[in-house]
Amino acid sequence: MIEQITVPDGHDRNGAPVAVARLDLQMGDVVSLVDHTSAGKTTLINDSGLGCNQDSPGYADIHFESPGSTMRQSRRLTDFAYQEDLGIYMPEEDGNGAGLERFAYSDGDEAEDYVLGAIREASDVSDNSPELSRYARDWASYYHLAPGRANAIRVLDLPRDISVLELGSGCGAISRYLGENHRELHCVEGSPRRAVITRERCRDLDNVKVYCADFRKLELDPSYDLVLLNGVLEYAPVFFRSGDPDEATAALLRFATSALKKDGVLLIGIENKIGLKYWCGASEDHTGRLFDGIQGYPTSGSARTYTRRELTRILEAAGLSVCTFYSCFPDYKFATSILAGSDPGSDFNIHNWIEYPAECLGLSREYLIHEGLAAKVLYDAGLIHEFANSFLVVAAAETPKAFERAMHPDWLASKVSVANRDRVAHCMTRFYPQTATVEKRCIEYVSGAVRDGLPMGHAPGTERWHPGQLLSYEVARAVMSKHFRETVAALLAEYHAELLRRFGVGTADDEGFPLVRGECFDFIMGNIIRTPGGLEGIDEEWASDRTLTADYLLFRSLCHDVIGRNKPWLGQTIHDVDEFSITTIRTIYPSYSRRRHERNRSLEEMLMAEIRGELGGTAWNSSHSGTAAWLKRAIKAAARQVPADIRAKIVRGSGALHSKVASLFAG
Repeated sequence: MIEQITVPDGHDRNGAPVAVARLDLQMGDVVSLVDHTSAGKTTLINDSGLGCNQDSPGYADIHFESPGSTMRQSRRLTDFAYQEDLGIYMPEEDGNGAGLERFAYSDGDEAEDYVLGAIREASDVSDNSPELSRYARDWASYYHLAPGRANAIRVLDLPRDISVLELGSGCGAISRYLGENHRELHCVEGSPRRAVITRERCRDLDNVKVYCADFRKLELDPSYDLVLLNGVLEYAPVFFRSGDPDEATAALLRFATSALKKDGVLLIGIENKIGLKYWCGASEDHTGRLFDGIQGYPTSGSARTYTRRELTRILEAAGLSVCTFYSCFPDYKFATSILAGSDPGSDFNIHNWIEYPAECLGLSREYLIHEGLAAKVLYDAGLIHEFANSFLVVAAAETPKAFERAMHPDWLASKVSVANRDRVAHCMTRFYPQTATVEKRCIEYVSGAVRDGLPMGHAPGTERWHPGQLLSYEVARAVMSKHFRETVAALLAEYHAELLRRFGVGTADDEGFPLVRGECFDFIMGNIIRTPGGLEGIDEEWASDRTLTADYLLFRSLCHDVIGRNKPWLGQTIHDVDEFSITTIRTIYPSYSRRRHERNRSLEEMLMAEIRGELGGTAWNSSHSGTAAWLKRAIKAAARQVPADIRAKIVRGSGALHSKVASLFAG
C-alpha cells in the first residue's frame, strides 16, 4: 500500500532536466502532477497501482514509499534539541513548537490547561498521588489525575532494569509509573502541550526524557527493552492515513517494533471491540456510538479496536508471534480486575473477580443485560477472555528471558484496589492456582508521602482459595427474576444467621440489636462464597476496632451487594431504595426504623471516610461523600414527602426528564 510519493526534480521525455519543487504527498491527499504540456493525472493516493506515465515531470524519479519506510522517517531522537524553557526535546527547526501545534488529538485547551495547572500546583505528583486526585473535577481531569491508570501494567512484574519507550505519553499518568519503576524512560508525544504536561508530571525524575514529535516523521533506533502503545494502536487509522485500517495498524506496529532490541517486547493496551460491556449497553469508547465495534465500525475514518483473534493475526503478521493476552475489566484504562491466560475450566470461577457494572465515565450507557450474570455464562462457555472489555498484550518475536514472568505468569487473576482509599492501603490481590491461595499485599511505592497508619484495622494477607460462587451472584439472579424481594429476603436471613454464628458476642445494644465483633466489617454478600460445605468469607481486609451491630452489617450488604452492584437493573423494581432496605431489614428486625437507617448510613460514611483517608478518594467519582451527595440526599428526603402515587408517575415518566432528576424520586 502506497502512503507517500516524493516528486523530486526530473526529466522530460527527451531527457532534458525539468525543475520540480520537492513535494511530499500523504495518503489521502488529492494531487495533480502536471508538466508544461498540461498533461496530468489527478487521483486519490490510496491505490497501490498508482503511477505516472511519461507525460508527467520526473516520471523516472517518482518514489513510492510504504508506511514505516525509513525514506520518510528523517528524524532520530538523538537529533532533537533540549528546550530548557519547556523541559522537553524538540526538532531543531521546531524549537518553539509552532510546527507541531496541528496535532489533532486533544481534550481541549481548557481541559488540558487545567490538568497542567493542577500538576504544577501539586507538591506530590508521584504515582497514584492522592493529592492530585483531589483536582479531578470531570472525566478529562479524572482520566489524567486519578489513581489507577497503571493498574494493568503494575500486575506484570516487569523487570526494573530496562529501558522503556512510551509512544503517546498523553499527560504523563503512565509515564510517572514507568519512570519511578524502570531504569530509563523516553516518552514521545505529538502534542507540545501534552509533552510539557508529561514533563511536569515527571519533573523530579532524571531518568525520564520527553520528546515532542510526530511519529510519522521519526526513525527509531533498536535500543529499547520495551515499547509501550497504551491507548495508541487504535488511532493508527486516524493518524497513519490509509484506505485500509489494518494496513495503517500494521504501519504503526512496524514503526513501534523498529525500536526494540532483539529480545525486547511490545506492550499494548487496547479495548476489545466485542467486549462484554458493549453487548450490555456501553457506548463504544472512541466513537460514542452504541454497538459500533460489534457491527464492525460502519463509519470509516474513526479509531477502531480489534477482537482477540484479529489482534493476534495482526501481531503475527508484524513478526510478533509470541503473545500473552491479559483480560482487563472494566477496561485497561482503570483496570481493577486482570485475568491471565486461557480459560482453564469452570472449576476456578474467575468470573467472580469481575466487578460490575462497567461504568463508562465520560460517556452515557444503557443497561441492557446484567453483566454479572452474562460473565458467568461466558466463563462457563470458555469465552470470557474472548469477550474481555480490554486487552493488555505482551508481544515479542521470540520469548525473551528477561520478561518470563510477564509472558508466563504464575497467577490466574489479579485485582488492584486503589480507588477511594488512602494510598497506604492500596493493595494488589492475586490468585495462585498451583497453591490454591489468594495473596493480598500492599503496593510499595517508590516515592510519595504515606501516612503512618489507619484508624480502621487493615490486615492484608494470604488466604486459602475457596471453590464456589459468590453470594452476590445469587443476588444478581434474584434481581433479574420474578421473585426478587422474596429471594433477597431469604438470602439476607441466611446471611444474618451466619453472621451471628461467626461473629456474635452474645449481647445487644440499648435498642436490642445484636452486637458483632468488628472484624466482620468485610463479611458481606460480595465477600462470601457458597461452597459445598457452606458459606465461607473471603477478602476480609478491613476490621473495626469497635463492636458493630447486626443491622448495620445488613445495611452494608444491602447497600453494596444488592443495590450498589445492581441498581441499574433495579429501576423498574425498586422506586425507593431506602424504603426497600428498611422493609427488607424489618423481615428480620421489625423495629428497624428510618432513624436507625440514617444512623447506619452515617456510620458507614464515617468508616469509609477512615478508609479513604485525609487525601484519599476522588470527590468527582464518589457517590457517598461531599456537598453534592449531601444535597442529593436532602432532595431525596424532601421527595419522600411527595405522595407515593405521584412519585411513581414521575418515575414512569422519567423518559421526559433528565435521568438524574428522575433518580431523586426513584431512590
